[in-house]
Amino acid sequence: QAMPKEAFLSLADLIFAMADPAVFGLPVAVLSCPWLTTSHPDPRGANLSRVAKALKALLGSSYISRLGVFWDFGSLHQHPDPANGVMRTEEQNALFK
Repeated sequence: QAMPKEAFLSLADLIFAMADPAVFGLPVAVLSCPWLTTSHPDPRGANLSRVAKALKALLGSSYISRLGVFWDFGSLHQHPDPANGVMRTEEQNALFK
């Protein structure tokens, strides 16, 4: 997916977070939202704006300094767009399932 490099957590970072006895694992937020149109889940960024505000508030608390986020739209290969020549590969289809 088209996401910046800093949006991803490496395996080494995850292992480091889990190995620290002062850290009780890595909190992970899991998000799934219905698509607002047939061609895009959030064409105006309304859900993104709400989620960004909530995540900023969480990370601003003294309880959470780092948070993993699994958002189905950004984390999973989405449906193909044959009209524009965009198709998932067989590997992407397997990962999606």
